[in-house]
Amino acid sequence: MNASTETKGPGAFSPKLVVGIAIIVAGLVLTLDNLGLVQAHAIFNLWPLVLVGIGLAKLRQDRGQGGMGGWFLILAGAFLLLFTFGGGHLAEALAPMLVVALGILIVTKALKQNRGIPPELAQSEDFLQGTAIFGGIKRRILTQTFKGGELTAIFGGYEVDLRQAALENGQARIDVFVLFGGGEIRVPEGWEIANRATAIAGALNDTTHHGPAVGETRPRLVVTGLILFGGTEVKS
Repeated sequence: MNASTETKGPGAFSPKLVVGIAIIVAGLVLTLDNLGLVQAHAIFNLWPLVLVGIGLAKLRQDRGQGGMGGWFLILAGAFLLLFTFGGGHLAEALAPMLVVALGILIVTKALKQNRGIPPELAQSEDFLQGTAIFGGIKRRILTQTFKGGELTAIFGGYEVDLRQAALENGQARIDVFVLFGGGEIRVPEGWEIANRATAIAGALNDTTHHGPAVGETRPRLVVTGLILFGGTEVKS
């Protein structure tokens, strides 16, 4: 019984709840307007916030299922707010950026589905996850049981330092996605790099110094993924 209650708890914040609250607020605003206390039309200009609220509730409700409906509602609400308060001009100026944001959301959702990272692996502290969108990230990995990772750079970049890390079972995979960006992965000398990434108008460069093999076999890092109009360099 307790487990069931905990599972249903987050669902209290739902799209229906947001709509119900919005109707109550609208009724109160009309009542106050009739009393001459507020101007209803000024407050009703904020109605796109209802779409944003429904979108947030839907994201919370669909958490872990990768639904995009919530993001569409949030973007639509944001655009309508810009149009309402910007007289159309601000909305026209920022509309292309909203289109870019929508595209980025679709890309990141597709990446999450296609990478197929098991949930237990994604939640491990020994698994690297990093996303750089219009910015940069830096990660220094010290674990001695590194299990791999996934890196995303869209109009941004990443720097990953694995020089003090060790691979679990002697091998790991890092999946990269680069779009108009770049990245750098530093590895210890002696690691073998297997390039399995696809580069279109971009490149994945391996400039590592292999050095002597550690034991009978070299630690092996496999790099997979897609690089578009950008690059990634793996070096010692």
